[in-house]
Amino acid sequence: MNNMKNAKAFVRQMSLNLNRRVSSRFRYIGQSIGTSTKDISGDFYEQTRLRQHHSCVRQIRCFSKLRGDTSFGDILNQELLTPDLDDVQNFKTSEDMDFYDPLTVNYYPAQEDEDENEEIEVARRQAIRDEIDSRTGRLWKDRWELTDEDWSSGKSFDDLPVWTEELCSRVSRERVVVYPDGVPTLSKLSSLALPPPSLPPPALGNPKPYVKHRKKIIFDAIYARVQQFAEPHVEKILAMDDWDAKQKAVDDLFEQVHDELKKADNDDDDYVQIVLGSQPNFPLLVEQALEKYLRKVVHDEKASFQVESKAGSQDEEEKKVLDETAVPIFMDLMKAKDPSLDEKGIPKILHPLSSHKRDGSGRMVEEWELAANVKTRRIMIRQCTRDIAHALDQCTGSRVFVTGRKGAGKTAALAGIVASARESGHIVLYLPDGDRLRKHGFYVEVNNHVQGAQEKLFDIPMLSKEVCSQLHQSHSKDMDGLTVEKETLEKFMSKDQLKKLDGFKEYAQPDGSMLISDLLKIGGENVALAAGCYSAAIDTLMAQTSKPFTVVMDQFNCYYDYGHYFHGEYDKLAKKAIPLDKITLFRPLIQAVGVIKTDDEELLPIEPKPIKRGGIVVGITQSHAVANRFTTELTSAIKESNAKVVDVPQYSAIEVDHILANFEIIGIGRLRFDRGETVMNKQEVAYLRMVSGGLGQSLLDACII
Repeated sequence: MNNMKNAKAFVRQMSLNLNRRVSSRFRYIGQSIGTSTKDISGDFYEQTRLRQHHSCVRQIRCFSKLRGDTSFGDILNQELLTPDLDDVQNFKTSEDMDFYDPLTVNYYPAQEDEDENEEIEVARRQAIRDEIDSRTGRLWKDRWELTDEDWSSGKSFDDLPVWTEELCSRVSRERVVVYPDGVPTLSKLSSLALPPPSLPPPALGNPKPYVKHRKKIIFDAIYARVQQFAEPHVEKILAMDDWDAKQKAVDDLFEQVHDELKKADNDDDDYVQIVLGSQPNFPLLVEQALEKYLRKVVHDEKASFQVESKAGSQDEEEKKVLDETAVPIFMDLMKAKDPSLDEKGIPKILHPLSSHKRDGSGRMVEEWELAANVKTRRIMIRQCTRDIAHALDQCTGSRVFVTGRKGAGKTAALAGIVASARESGHIVLYLPDGDRLRKHGFYVEVNNHVQGAQEKLFDIPMLSKEVCSQLHQSHSKDMDGLTVEKETLEKFMSKDQLKKLDGFKEYAQPDGSMLISDLLKIGGENVALAAGCYSAAIDTLMAQTSKPFTVVMDQFNCYYDYGHYFHGEYDKLAKKAIPLDKITLFRPLIQAVGVIKTDDEELLPIEPKPIKRGGIVVGITQSHAVANRFTTELTSAIKESNAKVVDVPQYSAIEVDHILANFEIIGIGRLRFDRGETVMNKQEVAYLRMVSGGLGQSLLDACII
C-alpha cells in the first residue's frame, strides 16, 4: 500500500515536471519567433508534448526496473496525463514573476507600485527606530555613526571638530579632584582620605567579605533608626544620679525603641520595619545598636571635658569616617618635579615604563595615547595605593605583594607608587615587564666567580646592560656619594673583568672603590662588564642605609613559570630550564621577596634577604600566559612568609563616576565631545559600570567602542 502511494506521488511529480518543460519550451519558441503560445499550431505542440511524454515514461520505467517495483508501471497510464493546450498556455514561469525562488518553487505576485512599497518599508523602519529611541536606560543614538550624507559630503579628517578643554562640562570639572602638588610623597599619600573600595563579588569564590559587608549595611540601617528614636530620651537618662534608675531607664528605652521599629504601616515602604523587623535576630540587632549608640554618647560626653589632645592624632574609627565621605583623588605626573616626557609620550618619572605591543605591562599607557589632552598624565589614587605607600614609608625592609583581577588596575597602582617614591627621594629600580625579561635574554653565560656562592650561577649580559642603563638614567644624581667598595667589586667580578674595569681610570677612587653611578654607567655601555657591575651595584644599594632604595616589579609571577633559559652546564641535555634565582640578574630580588623555585618546580618560602632601608613591591599579572598553579603557589608561599598582601579590587561606584569624568576632561573616545551627557545620565553610568564589571581596562573599552 505504501509502495503504491509513493509511486503515485512520484508519477504526479514527473507529470508536473513534464508540464513545466513543455510550457517553458513553448514560451521560448514563441519569444524566438515573435509570437505567443496561442498562435502556435496544434500539430507542432502535440509533437513536442509527445517527445517530452515519451522521455518521461522512459525515465519512470527505468527507475521502476532499478527498484524492482512494478507499481510504477501499473499506474503510469493513469497518472501521467496529457496536458491540455490551455493549461500549457496559462502556466506561469519565472518570466511572469518579479521574484521567483527556485529552491521552494514558489513565486510572489508582482508589485504594481515599487515606489509606494519602498515608502512603506522606510516608514516601518523609522517606526522601529522611534520605538527604540523612546526606551530609557542605554543611549540608543550613536553620535559617532556616519550616515550616508556624511559619506557623500566629501568631508575629511581635517573637517572634523577639534577638541579643546572648553568642551568639558562643568560637572566633570567640579567632580575631578587633582592633588595640588601633582604627585604626593609616600608620607602624604599614606595619610590621604580616600573612598572605600568595592567588595569582590561572591562569585569569585570568597563570599565572606561580601557577607560581612551586607551585615554591616543591615546594622547601619538599624543603628540609624535607633539613634533617631533614642536621641530625645538620652538627655533624661544622663541627668539621673542613681545607677539603678539609669539601668531601668535604659531597659525601658530598649523596649520602646524595639516596639517603635516593629510598627509598620501598610503604606510605609520602610526597609527596617518591613524587611528587618520580621527577622528572628532583630531584637538582638536593636540591642547591639542601642548599646553602640549609648557608648558613643558617653564617649562624646567625656571628650567634651577633655581640653588637651594630641594634634594630628587619628584613630582607625576616625579614619574610616573620613574615608566614608572622601572622594577619589588623581595624581598628575605632569606636575611632578620632573614633568618631562620621553619620545613615546610617557613621563620620565616612570622610566622605563613603555607600551610594548606584545609584552607590555598592562594598558595604562594606552589611556594616555588615546587622550586628546596632551597636557596631563593622571593616575587615580586608591586605598590599595595608600596601603602600599604606608608600608614603604616605614623604610624597614617592607615586602608587599600586589594581587588583583585582570584589568583591575595593578599596573596603575604600581606606577603610582613608583612616581610617589621617586618624588619622595627614593632610588627606585622599576622592572615593569617581567614577562619580557624572563624569556628575551638573548644568551646565557656561566658565572663561576661569585664568592660565597654554593651553587653554579648564570649571567644574562644583555639584560644586565639594559637594567644598568635604565637605573643610571633615572637616578644618576640621586646616587651621588654612594660608593661600591673594592671588596664588593672583587666578590662579583672575575679577574678579567677587574682588569677591564681598571681601564676606566677616570672613574677609579684612590682606595679602589667606585661610585655607583659611574659603575652603572660602565655597565650600561659594556656588555662584558654589565653582569658584574649590576650585581655589585644592587648588593651595595640593598645594604646601605643613607638613602632609601625601593624595588618595584610588575608581572612577578612570570619569573616562577616554566623557564626559557637553558644551558649545558646546568643540564647536559638542556631539557631543564634554569631557575631564575640562579641567574644573577634576578637572584638578589627573588631573595629579597623570600620565595624560590626548586629543581622539582616547587615554590618554597625561604628566609628573605631584606633591603635595609627601603622595600620591595611585586605585582602579579593575569594578562600573560602563566600557569595558574604557579600563581596560586606563589601567593600561598608569600602569605606564609608574612609579607603584606594588597588586593586591587574593581572600581567602586564613586570611582567609576570620577573615572568617567576624567575621561571627558582628557578627551577619551565617545566622551571627547560628550559635553557631560554621559556623566550626568545615571542610567548610562550604571550601564558602563555593569558592562565593564568595574574593571579599568573594560571601562576604557566601553567608552571607546
